[in-house]
Amino acid sequence: MSVLEKDLNPDVKIGISLPMDHINGSGFFPGTSTTLTQTGSNIRNLLLTNKGERVGQPEFGCGLLQVLFEPMSDDLLESVRSEIEESIAFWLPHVTINNISVERDEAEPHQLNILIEFALAIQPTVHEVITLNFLVGE
Repeated sequence: MSVLEKDLNPDVKIGISLPMDHINGSGFFPGTSTTLTQTGSNIRNLLLTNKGERVGQPEFGCGLLQVLFEPMSDDLLESVRSEIEESIAFWLPHVTINNISVERDEAEPHQLNILIEFALAIQPTVHEVITLNFLVGE
């Protein structure tokens, strides 16, 4: 069964949806039904994992959580964007990044907003968007 065939079968779960903060009515963590949705969870997991945090794969992760203690600057925004691109390219090579936006929040000057628009290499015309928000140092 191909990846696309699995995506079309409503009875097939591809993975576990993040965050795993609740159990659905069947007693299981909520699953994802499409590869694109699961890839969004995989990206979120990659970006929120510090390098050295994952047992057996010390290089896995992105280190974005370290920006929480850095002063907000244009260099920081570019560094975050670059780190995201490099981490996704290395760990998730089947993902095509359409756009990464790393910006200061207009209402909260110490908040960093990250928006990532991505697609799968096997379906480049279908995309998904995830967002992450961080409060950073002054």
